Amino acid sequence: MPESVFALKQPAMIEIKTALSSVREDLEVYAGVYHNVFLVKKSAVGELLKREKNATRIIFSINGKGRIHRALSPSGDGEYFILINQDIVKQYQLEPGEEVSLQILPDDSEYGMPLPEELAELWSVDEAAYTVFHKLTPGKQRGLIYQVSKPKGAATRIKKAVQICEYLKSVNGKLDQKELNAYMKADNENW
Repeated sequence: MPESVFALKQPAMIEIKTALSSVREDLEVYAGVYHNVFLVKKSAVGELLKREKNATRIIFSINGKGRIHRALSPSGDGEYFILINQDIVKQYQLEPGEEVSLQILPDDSEYGMPLPEELAELWSVDEAAYTVFHKLTPGKQRGLIYQVSKPKGAATRIKKAVQICEYLKSVNGKLDQKELNAYMKADNENW
């Protein structure tokens, strides 16, 4: 079979049964942090992990509902987990120990999550903002995209996109999250 055919082949959707688990990290540094996770067997996602780019990035649905962008994180024992925030637990009315069906697809998007149109629009008129943003690691890019996309109102998303891009330009793309938060707080007083 020609090599180009292999390049086009994508892993199919994987459906697994799992339960919501609450995990506690008893590390002094974190003073006991609780996380909600879905545990995933490596054997169930083995084909996804063979991808050359973004192998651990996935899009999944819970019981056939939604499209959630996340990562498969190694659990340290050869298996994987998907970290779930409290917003998702509430949105899908999940309870610890509740069995769910996950439909998992590979996430081959550029950022591993949807790009807010406000940020894309800003980049279309501000090339310097685009350039400094892309100096960041993919994980930092995702974190900032998440910050922009979280607010419900378009005006707030625009404000966050502008603030983040102006900050990144002022520091030539060298992100310090505490510094960014202080910058945004000070800038909010001027809006």
